[in-house]
Amino acid sequence: MYVSDTVDRVDDRRGPTRTQRERTNATRAALVDATLDLLAERGWAATTSVAACERAGLTRGALVHHFGDLPTLLADALEAHYARLSAEIADEAAPTSLADLVETTWTVIERGRFKIVIEAWLAAANDPELGRAIGPVVTRFAKLVDPAERRDLAPDDATRALYLTAREAMLGLALGRATAQGPLPHERIVVDQLIELARIHDERRGGTP
Repeated sequence: MYVSDTVDRVDDRRGPTRTQRERTNATRAALVDATLDLLAERGWAATTSVAACERAGLTRGALVHHFGDLPTLLADALEAHYARLSAEIADEAAPTSLADLVETTWTVIERGRFKIVIEAWLAAANDPELGRAIGPVVTRFAKLVDPAERRDLAPDDATRALYLTAREAMLGLALGRATAQGPLPHERIVVDQLIELARIHDERRGGTP
C-alpha cells in the first residue's frame, strides 16, 4: 500500500512536469518556426519581436520568458534551420569529384530557404552585437560551402580557386533569387557551365570525369 501510494505520487508529480515541458517545447517551436517564416518571406529587417509573436499567435511575454530577447530567438531559429538543412544534405550522395562538389553546393544554395542564410550573413556582418549572438551558427552555415571542408576534392590552389569562383557565382544567383522572389530563368545554364568547367578540371587532374 505504501509503495503503491508512493508510485502514484511520483507519477502525479511527473505528469504536470511532462505536460509543462510539452507546452514549453510547443511554444518555443512556434516562435522558431514563425521567425524562420518571417526571415524567408519578409527579410531580416521585418523580423521583429512583435512580428514573430504575432505570427506565432503568442504574446511578447512568451518570447521574453523562453528566449530572453530577439537575438537569442534568431540564433535558436538559425540553429534549427541549420539542423534541418544539414539533415537534408546528409541524405544525399557524397561528392567524389570537383564537378560533384560544385553540383552539391548548388543543391544547398538553390533551396528555397537558403535566403535565410544569406540574410544572416549580411546581418551578422552589419551588426556586431547581433553577430556575437548568431556568429557561431553563421560560421557553421559557411562551412557547408567551404572548400576547406573537402580538401580531398580541392587539394591545390588552382582547384580551390575554381571551386570558389563557382561558389561565388552561385551565391550571386542566390542573391538574384532573393531579389526576384523565385528562380532566375538563366540560373540552370550558369550552373551547368560551372559544373562543366569543374568536370574539365577533373579530367585534367586525372580525377573522376
